[in-house]
Amino acid sequence: MGAALIRMEAGSPPADVSVEVPGDKSVTHRAILLGLLARGTTHILRPLRSEDTGRSLAVAQAFGAQVQESTAVLSIQSGGIGALTEPANVVDCGNSGTTMRLALGIAALVPGLTVLSGDASLRRRPMARVTAPLGELGVEAWTRDCGSAPVAVRGGRVRGGRVVLPVASAQVKSALLLAGLGADGPVTVEEPARTRDHTERMLAAQGIVVECDARVATVHPGLPRPVTWTVPADPSSAAFWWAWAALTGGRIVTDGILLNPARTGFLRLLRRMGAEVEESVQAETVEPVGRVRVTGPARLAGTSVDASEVPTLVDELPLAVVLMSRASGRSKVSGAAELRVKESDRIKAMGDALRALGAAVRDCPDGWVVDGQDGLSGGRVDACGDHRIAMALAVAASAARGPVILAGADTAGISYPAFFEAFAAAGAVRITEAS
Repeated sequence: MGAALIRMEAGSPPADVSVEVPGDKSVTHRAILLGLLARGTTHILRPLRSEDTGRSLAVAQAFGAQVQESTAVLSIQSGGIGALTEPANVVDCGNSGTTMRLALGIAALVPGLTVLSGDASLRRRPMARVTAPLGELGVEAWTRDCGSAPVAVRGGRVRGGRVVLPVASAQVKSALLLAGLGADGPVTVEEPARTRDHTERMLAAQGIVVECDARVATVHPGLPRPVTWTVPADPSSAAFWWAWAALTGGRIVTDGILLNPARTGFLRLLRRMGAEVEESVQAETVEPVGRVRVTGPARLAGTSVDASEVPTLVDELPLAVVLMSRASGRSKVSGAAELRVKESDRIKAMGDALRALGAAVRDCPDGWVVDGQDGLSGGRVDACGDHRIAMALAVAASAARGPVILAGADTAGISYPAFFEAFAAAGAVRITEAS
C-alpha cells in the first residue's frame, strides 16, 4: 500500500482462506550476510524483498560482495572473510536494526574503519549493547555518548573469550558469533534467556563448528562455505493472518511456515486464548517448516505473558494486545521493556492507538494491562513509523465497529510490502485512501 493515510472498514471472517506468506525476514538477513562471509557464490531462494533486507544487501556490497538478483533467486558472490574490504563511505542501514547489529560483528573482521548509521528511528536505538561486548573481545568500537548510532568500528583483530550479555538479544548474540569467525579462539556468548537460534543453525549448515546449550552458544573460528538457502515463510508475518482468524472466528491456512520453537510463541498464546491451532512439519533441514491452520473461537479468553515467554513472540506482542482488547477478563503483558526501544516505543504506540479505538488498555513500564471488551470502535490512529504497529492496527480494524483511519500504512514496506493489498484482497478490510 503506497498511501501513507488510509481508511479501513471491517470485512468478513476468513472461511478456510489459504494465504501465501513472504519469506522470513530474520533468515533472509542472515542468508545475505553469511553469503558475504563465505568464499564463493551463495544462492538464496524465496528471499524476503523488503526495505529492511535491501539494507543488508547494501551492506554486503559495501564490504565487497557482488550481488545478482533475478525473480526467483538472489546470489551473493564474495571472496569470504579474508577478502572483505573497508567500506568507502558511511554505511546506511536505513531502519534495520538487524542489519546494523549484525554488520557491527562483520565490521570487527575488516581491517580499517567502518562507520554505520541509519534513519532517525534507528539512530535512537541502543547500539552500545553490541559495541560493549565487542570491546570485551578486543574490538575497538564507538557509539555516540547516548549509546546510539552512528557507530564506528576499527576491525581486523578479535580475541576469543566468553561474553555474558545483560539483555537477551538474538541480534547481539549473532553479531558476536559472526565476529568470532575471525577470532584467535572460540567465542562463547551467554544470555539471560534463550533467543532465536537462526545464526547458529545456519553457521552449522555452512560447516562452522557451533556448540549450543540452552542459553549458551559457542562458535569456533572458520570460513563458512557457500550454500543454497531456501527461505521459509515468516511466522511473524503469518501472525497477522492468524490473528485475523482468532479475532473474528474464522479460519486461516498457511503453508511453508518456519516452525522453529523460538519463533512459535504466538501460536502457543493463541491456544491459551481459545483458538484451535494445528501445526504439521512438512520438512526439516536447517529449520523445521510446515503448515499452520488457525480457527478462531467464538470469544477469546484473557491470558498473561511474562518475561520468560517474551523472546518467543516479541515481534507479535503488538498483535497480542489487540487480541487481549477483545478477550474476556483481564490480560497482562510484562517483562517486555524491550518494546520501548524498537522502531517505535511499541508499548506507548499500541496503547495510544487502542485507547483511540475504545479499548481499556493501561500502559506499564514493561507491557500493558488490558480489560477485554466486546468490541472496538472506529477512530484515528498512527503507526508511529513502525511496520508492525501499522499491520497490527489493520487487524484491529478487521473487527472494529466503525472505520479506522490509519496514518503510516506505507511503513509495512519495511517487512511485508504487499500486506495491505493482500489483507484487503482476502476480505479482511475494505481500504480507501483518506485525507
